[in-house]
Amino acid sequence: MLRKGRRSLIFVITLASRSTLHLNLQRLQVIRAIVAGLQLAALAYARFELALNLNYTLILLILMLLALLNGGLLWRLRRAVSPSQQEFLLHLLVDVLGLCVLLYFTGGATNPFISYLLVPVTIAAATLPWLQATGVAASALCSYSLLLFYYQPLPAFMPTAAGEHAEHMSGSNPVPNLHSVGMWLNFAVSAALIIYFVVKMAAELRVREAKLRQYREETLRNEQIVAVATQAAGTAHALGTPLATMAVLLKEMVVEHTDQPLLLNDLTTLQNQVNNCRVTLQSLARKADFKHREPQQLPLAAFLKSMVQQWQLLRPEVPCHFAVPAGDSPTLAVDTTLEQALINILNNSADASPTGISIMASWDAHQWQLQVRDQGAGIAREVQELLGTSIISNKADGMGVGLVLSQATLNRLGGSVSLYPQQPHGTLTVIEVPLVQNHA
Repeated sequence: MLRKGRRSLIFVITLASRSTLHLNLQRLQVIRAIVAGLQLAALAYARFELALNLNYTLILLILMLLALLNGGLLWRLRRAVSPSQQEFLLHLLVDVLGLCVLLYFTGGATNPFISYLLVPVTIAAATLPWLQATGVAASALCSYSLLLFYYQPLPAFMPTAAGEHAEHMSGSNPVPNLHSVGMWLNFAVSAALIIYFVVKMAAELRVREAKLRQYREETLRNEQIVAVATQAAGTAHALGTPLATMAVLLKEMVVEHTDQPLLLNDLTTLQNQVNNCRVTLQSLARKADFKHREPQQLPLAAFLKSMVQQWQLLRPEVPCHFAVPAGDSPTLAVDTTLEQALINILNNSADASPTGISIMASWDAHQWQLQVRDQGAGIAREVQELLGTSIISNKADGMGVGLVLSQATLNRLGGSVSLYPQQPHGTLTVIEVPLVQNHA
C-alpha cells in the first residue's frame, strides 16, 4: 500500500530538473578547482621564492590524483542518475583526507592552511543531516589531531622558539608547541560551533521553505476555490429570477391548457423540473454554511455504501465493483461536503474509464481509506503534478474544478487524496481521512 510520509498538500509542484545534491556537487567541483589552482601557486612560490625543502614530486602526484577525482566527479554529474547524500558525504571525506595528506608533507598543524579543514565541515553542516555532518567534523578534527604529532616539519612555518627547538630534536615527530595546541583548540571549538549553529539554521531554513511552499500552494488553491464559489453564488442568484418567472408562466399555462392532456403532461413535467432546480439552489445555499452545522455521526460502512449507491444512480452506465470489509465499522463524523467530494472523485475515475472502476474501502484505528482504480489511459506526469493545486482538465468539456474542490474538502478534514499511475495502464486514487472518535 502506497502512503505518503505526512499529511499536507498531496501534489508538490517540482519543476527543477536537477536535484539540490546535484547542484551542491557542482559547487563542490568548482571549489576544488579553485583550491587546486591556489595550491599549485603556493607550491610554485615555495619552490622558486622561498626555496623550501619539500618533496615536490610526491606533492604534485597527490594533486594530480585529486584532479583526477575531480574529473571523475565531472563525468559523474553528466549522468542521468541523481546523486545521494552518501555520495556527497564521501566526496567531503575525500577532500579531508586529501588535504590531510598534503599537510603531512608541508608542515602538518604548523601550516597556516590547516584551517581549510573548516571548509568541508561548513559545507557538510549546511547541506547534510546532523549525523553525517558530525562525521565530517570528527574526521577533520581527527586529521588535525594527527597532524599535531605526525608530519614533516618546516621551520619556516613554526614560531622562532619552536623552530630552534625543532632543529635540536633527535626524533622525527616534533612535540606540539603552545602555538600549535592553541590553533588545534581554536579549530575544535570552531568546528563544533559550525556544526551546531549552521546545521540548526539549515534545518530551520529547509522547514521554513517547505512551509512557505505549502502556504503558496494552499493560497493559490484557495483563491481559485473562492473564485469558483463567487461565480457559483452569482450564478445561483442570477438563476433565481428566471426560474421564478418560468414557474409562474408554467402555472398559468397549466391552467389555460387543462383541455389538452398531452400538452398538460409535458407542462407538468417542466413544472416539476423547474421546482427541482429551485429546491436544489435553496439546498445549495443552506449547505454552504457548513461551519455552523454539526457533522452527522454515521457508521463508516453505511455511509460509503450509501454514497456509492447514490453515485451509481447518477452514473448507471459505468460498471462498479465495490468492496467493504465485513463486520462492524467505526463511526464517522460526516461533513456535509464530504459526500460530494467523494462523488467528484468517482466521476473523474468514471470519465477516464467508462468500462468500469473498482472501489475498495478499508480502515484502522486512526484513519479510513478509499481506493479507486480505473482502467483509463492514465495521467501525464506534467498534469499529475498540477492536479489538486491548479484548475486544470484534460477533458474537452471539463472545468477542472472537481479535484481541486475535493482536495480542499479533504484537506479541511485532515485528509488527502493521492494519484498513482498503474501498470500497464490506469490510475489508482487513494483517499485517506482520519477518523473522528465519538466520545459522546
